[in-house]
Amino acid sequence: MTQTSPSPAEQPPLLLHNGTIHSTAEPYAEAMLVRDGQVAWLGSEETADQLSLQEGTLRQDLDRALVTPAFVGMVGLDAQQAAAATVAEVLDVAAGRLGCGAVRLRITIGVEDLSGEGAQQVQSLLHPALRAAADHPVDVWPVIALRGVAADGGAPSISPVNTALDLLDGLDDLGRPVALCLTFSEVLANLLGARSWCAEAGRQLLIDCADQDPGAVVDAMATTQKHLRELKQTPSPATPTVLVGFDSAEQQHWEQLLSTGAHVLLTSPGHLAAALRVGVPTAAAPAEGENPWALVSAHVHHPEDPVSVRAGFNAQTRSAYRSLPGAAADAGQLNPGATATFALWEADQLAVQTPNSTVAAWSTDTRARTPLLPYLDGVTNPLLKSTVIAGERL
Repeated sequence: MTQTSPSPAEQPPLLLHNGTIHSTAEPYAEAMLVRDGQVAWLGSEETADQLSLQEGTLRQDLDRALVTPAFVGMVGLDAQQAAAATVAEVLDVAAGRLGCGAVRLRITIGVEDLSGEGAQQVQSLLHPALRAAADHPVDVWPVIALRGVAADGGAPSISPVNTALDLLDGLDDLGRPVALCLTFSEVLANLLGARSWCAEAGRQLLIDCADQDPGAVVDAMATTQKHLRELKQTPSPATPTVLVGFDSAEQQHWEQLLSTGAHVLLTSPGHLAAALRVGVPTAAAPAEGENPWALVSAHVHHPEDPVSVRAGFNAQTRSAYRSLPGAAADAGQLNPGATATFALWEADQLAVQTPNSTVAAWSTDTRARTPLLPYLDGVTNPLLKSTVIAGERL
């Protein structure tokens, strides 16, 4: 007889101690109590000793490991690869090797796949894949990327977008609502129509802007946003438009983008500092299979626009959740009451590291209440020890 693992609510309380817990609520926490899949308490080693006396509480010695909120990653497959077993495998890698507790799962289909009875065939392929994603411990936000649109300014040229939106309606019952991703250059001639249809459908739109002229992207977003306001069809704040791979060295572009309500997802080292100065909601996700700390380090050591380790880390955790529809307000944080989704890391040194890595406060003023993170020298990165999602270790 196969024995199933107990649900988080049935698990005994777990006390993690003798480590460093990255929490904004308790910046100098050395221990954390997890109960029913949530963070129940954070505090000192001394208080942890008292809590461990409570009957039924399990103890885990962290051996000085660093505990941080888990990262948000992005993984991609094409429709033919998206079998249930393959989806489960890539999610296992994201969590077990890279410390991701949530991912955007992007499945690519072509316009040609939607012709004739193709849409039904695609839907039959995607159904088991998205079911496997919904059943996996990793929190999955699915995205269907449509390629091959040839917009010419008229509505008929972007009809595949409408077909794709209809297809997605039949997949929402498998978990989270599915977002749609379009390529900027393919839909530029009728970006307004594509954005309008997605807004009307209540569907989040991601726009792949990698390698595109940032000025052209900003102009198109500003122009279409103006018309959408006039039509009273602006995207809901709950499903913001996300510009995937956008970046610019010009602060003016970020300032123009701010008025559009769009979010940005950096997929390679970019001008994160400029985005943060202006206030554009900006997240980051590393290349598939890459240690997330490598992208944090690249932003810290960016030759033109360096940021602190904290800013680079937040872009891949707390900020990354903000552009995900329906994400909890406290997602990406280890504070009391939040879901206990975190990663354990082995790091040589912890610090409050400022841009350029030339200044690091090894012994911080406790009044600053700044939680510690790994010191990133641009060469070595922290080593993942384990990943825990909603209180359960993978």
